[in-house]
Amino acid sequence: MSEVEKIESVSQCEVISSFYTAKCASISGQSTLTYEIGKNGARGGLHLRIARNTGGGMWCKDWAAFEAIEAIVIGSKELKAKSFHCLHPGKSINTGGFVLAALRDLGLIRPSEANTRLHEHVPMTTLELVLQNPPKAKGSGDAALKSHRKAKGGA
Repeated sequence: MSEVEKIESVSQCEVISSFYTAKCASISGQSTLTYEIGKNGARGGLHLRIARNTGGGMWCKDWAAFEAIEAIVIGSKELKAKSFHCLHPGKSINTGGFVLAALRDLGLIRPSEANTRLHEHVPMTTLELVLQNPPKAKGSGDAALKSHRKAKGGA
């Protein structure tokens, strides 16, 4: 069993609480995705999931451990949707492209200058750093975070 599979199998049976919600365009631009970042209550690990898709395609709504995502992303210069299929083995292949779009929206990855069909890790960027100063993505990130906190009774 690979390290990614071990992380995935553990995270699916634990409770994850969402604390950040944002919207972004899919890579094709044909739909709008809503993604969430959550924290594992017991271990404190960060997770990502695609919560909604305005398009008609299927996708996996399961959480993926950010530890597994960063194992794929950190230092990579040739990321594509297929790079993320291992996060949800046997589930919809659309999910990999949706994860790619969410990570690009967060600023963890960017299109490669050499080949715009590929993405690369933004050097020295981690999810923790991105969350210290969340993207103000087209009015979605901060507004979504504030509305999520209000709904939970926070400020």
